[in-house]
Amino acid sequence: MAEASIIIPVSAYKAFDPSVQSAIMTYIIGQFGGPLPVSGSGAVLESSDEKGLARLDVPEAKLFLNNCSEKSTSILQEIVNRNGDFMASEIANLVGTSIGELRGAWSGLTKRVRTISKNPEAKLLNWFKHGDSDWRGIMAAQTVASMRVALNERG
Repeated sequence: MAEASIIIPVSAYKAFDPSVQSAIMTYIIGQFGGPLPVSGSGAVLESSDEKGLARLDVPEAKLFLNNCSEKSTSILQEIVNRNGDFMASEIANLVGTSIGELRGAWSGLTKRVRTISKNPEAKLLNWFKHGDSDWRGIMAAQTVASMRVALNERG
C-alpha cells in the first residue's frame, strides 16, 4: 500500500512563516540528497525567473558563508528574509548605500558562488530591470532554503 502524501499549493507555501518554509525545504532537500529536480511542468521549487541559477545545498551554503564579510552576510540575510525575490533599492537602503555602489558586492557574491560550485558560469542571482533605475533580483528557492539553514545555524 502506498504511503499518503501531502500537497502544498505554492500560495499556501508562500504564506508560511520563513521558519516553516525552511523546515519544508530542508526536508525536501534531504529526501533528494542534493540538488532538487526540476519538473517539466514548472515544479513548485523553481520558477522561470530562476533559470540558470546555482542551486546550493546546505553544506555548500555553509561553505559559501565561511569567511564572508559582514556586509555580504547582511545582504544575503536580507535576500533570504525576502524569500529570494527582492529589489536592489531595498537592499541598498538597508546597507546604507546606492544601487551602483552595490555592484562590487554582487560581483563578489557571483565570484564566490562560482568558486563554491566549481562552475565558472554559475550565477547566484538573476536580474530583471524594474522601472528606470531599479532592478529585481531572484535567488533560486533551493539556495534560499539552504542559506536560511546556514544563516540560522551561524547565529
